[in-house]
Amino acid sequence: MDYTDFNHQTASVDGLDWHWVEMGTGHPVVLLHGIPESWACWRHQIPILAKQFRVIALDLKGYGQSGKPKGDYSGTTVATEILALLSSIGVDTFHVAGHDWGVMIADNIVNIAPDRVTRYVRCSLSLHNYDPRNSLHHQWNGQNPEQATALMKNADAYVRVWFDSSCKPETKPSEEELQMIIKEFSYPGVAECVPQYFRDTRKSQPIDYNKFKMPVLYIHGEHDPRQPIEYARGMEEHVPGLEAILVLDCGHFSTLEKPNDVSNAMMWFFHSMLGAGLPIFERSRHYGLPTKPVGITENWGVNPGMSTN
Repeated sequence: MDYTDFNHQTASVDGLDWHWVEMGTGHPVVLLHGIPESWACWRHQIPILAKQFRVIALDLKGYGQSGKPKGDYSGTTVATEILALLSSIGVDTFHVAGHDWGVMIADNIVNIAPDRVTRYVRCSLSLHNYDPRNSLHHQWNGQNPEQATALMKNADAYVRVWFDSSCKPETKPSEEELQMIIKEFSYPGVAECVPQYFRDTRKSQPIDYNKFKMPVLYIHGEHDPRQPIEYARGMEEHVPGLEAILVLDCGHFSTLEKPNDVSNAMMWFFHSMLGAGLPIFERSRHYGLPTKPVGITENWGVNPGMSTN
């Protein structure tokens, strides 16, 4: 789809302005991007998912065309604000997907309102394993927000640094896509607001992953320099609803580097059809990562009287 074909929506809730792209009807799917992106992080997935779902791809607070107020940018606060927006537009329960920093927000949404989240796709962010030496920008941005703002004001250079250092070279997005990302990161106020996420991250409430009982799919870029494959090992011990870990042959920006694989995996997952034997799980099997639900499931087979052992 052309960039201009998407349906853009706006609303103000409790004094905070929101912008999102919406398409389709059906059960809502809420998409949350990370840094240095916008709703367009999901531009390839939106039309596929919209064939059966009401897709809502947000600009997070401080990004793109959403509001850019001063104040608290902790994951807990932003998640609470998103839940208020969703309630205001008639969204009660929903699937959610997050990429990068959007995962941090989505984790907080599940922590606050687990009964509202029906399925969760979690992309490219550590959970139980985290080595700050792999993500030095977290500390630096948090401790030096004014200097981080100065770097982010040159959106062209800043975005290119991210994608040049985080993608597998063979799957890096095209120049056309980079120009779209740069445009969305160039709105006035973005450079001032985004560092506040890093500044306020320690203000967020601790996440209770025991609440993650809904079906969860984790997507991991095999060549992500900030998220080594070790980050994916053992995740099944902390997320009771984990159905699979999907490793893709790409870097950090999986929604753009492997758009078809991510789109298909999400569509199949939302239909409970993401079977372990699919070729898409080749890299996951190579690393010995879970490709089927880690919890006990009931026998609803064609011969339920037979043992499944």
